Amino acid sequence: MSKIKKMLIENKVLIFLGIILVICLVVIGVIAIKSFYSSCDNAYCNRKVDDLRSELPNLIKEKLSENKNITGTSVNVQNAIVYISATFNNDVKMDDAKKAMDTIIPLFSEEELLIYDLDLTIKTENYTKGEGFIIKGARNTNGNGSIIWSNYTEESSSEKE
Repeated sequence: MSKIKKMLIENKVLIFLGIILVICLVVIGVIAIKSFYSSCDNAYCNRKVDDLRSELPNLIKEKLSENKNITGTSVNVQNAIVYISATFNNDVKMDDAKKAMDTIIPLFSEEELLIYDLDLTIKTENYTKGEGFIIKGARNTNGNGSIIWSNYTEESSSEKE
């Protein structure tokens, strides 16, 4: 017993540092486990996703169908993302198509705009034939509130030749 007391007295500093080391390792382990192994079962666990108003997809389709240049629309809601796609006539200009899609933002309430991201797709009818355009837009909850469009430039007929 006296040998143990003598060893403890002579090595107070090392024992104190060892205790601090064990505490630090436990804290690091807990942080690592929480950051790498989440209890969330989907990508939106930290976002409170309520059911979107059931009439909103129909309101979006109705609002877009008011535009005479739009030939087809689709609205799909998955988790916290609202996917909106619109097909325009072949003769529509890209800026006019973007402005038409901007008209749907007021249909969402403030709470819905804070919860849901918007994923927008605009294309022309003849895009599948190698003509026209397709462009993607997005509005996320962390942004400044406007729709950000992908960087797409139309090729003129002289550039294609």
